[in-house]
Amino acid sequence: MLNIADSLTQKSDRIIHLSGLAASSFFARLRRLRRSNVEHGKRRLFVPGNRYEHREINMKRIFLLLALLSIFGIAASAQSLHIDGRQWKLIELNGSPVGTSNAYLQFDGGQTRFSGNAGCNRMFGVVEIRGRRIVFSNIGTTRMACVAPLSQKSETAFLSRLKNVDRFRLSENTLEMMVGRRVALRFEAPVKQKPEDPSDAVQLEDKKWMLESIGSSAVSKIGRTAFLVFDNAKGSAGGNSSCNVFGGSYSSTGGTLKITEIISTMRACVEDERMDIERQFLDGLRETNRFNIRNGKLMLYRNDRLLLTLAGESK
Repeated sequence: MLNIADSLTQKSDRIIHLSGLAASSFFARLRRLRRSNVEHGKRRLFVPGNRYEHREINMKRIFLLLALLSIFGIAASAQSLHIDGRQWKLIELNGSPVGTSNAYLQFDGGQTRFSGNAGCNRMFGVVEIRGRRIVFSNIGTTRMACVAPLSQKSETAFLSRLKNVDRFRLSENTLEMMVGRRVALRFEAPVKQKPEDPSDAVQLEDKKWMLESIGSSAVSKIGRTAFLVFDNAKGSAGGNSSCNVFGGSYSSTGGTLKITEIISTMRACVEDERMDIERQFLDGLRETNRFNIRNGKLMLYRNDRLLLTLAGESK
């Protein structure tokens, strides 16, 4: 029984936020049990400043104490781990403010899985929470290419830290995650954030993509008649260049995209700027090697150089 009392006392130090006279009395009783002596089936409890007191302890009482410990532990744990149902926005990484960032973290109702945004890509995985201990595993992300090098660097650092944290601390609207005693990540949740735009999950083949800009320059009203559509079943890409109808083949893996074998009708549109728009539009399609879809727009790149931006519309 003494070993049971010792073990329970050690575990009690890990139970957080226990309150009330019942809990205080319970743990005081366990500490007195450690200093007790067994004599003829009875237990002498030594309390400093008082006389020896004889109390008979039986197995039923021990089981009652165990039940109380379990109840208080579960209640305290539930109180301290109220981190689900909120979106925790990342505000600090490795002690430095992150500035403007899309990074956030959200736990499901059972606190066994999480989701969020790593800064550029959506992320998801498994989380295990025990007391103040927390472990993230099986972390996965989408594979959209991040245009800004700084954004890619911050995302990599965020995911790396998330894999290494081992405990957390919660204070109202602030959530801190630590590696050892050092705060590695700091989040806040003043209000529930607006969920990610559902259009971010749109695929190439889901929309009719209307030309919006070439490079960083918006096209005219005439240029906005140009469009691009993808057919996954046929592996084809085609549309209208604002002057001629065109078509070709495409292949895409992850965030990469290649559009090849482009051919078009041969109409000469000399009455306005259509020919110039067509040339830049088709050249941009031929040069494309990767893409990104965000906020309902398709952006085509050559490495880090933005070539074309197209807005999604229903087919």
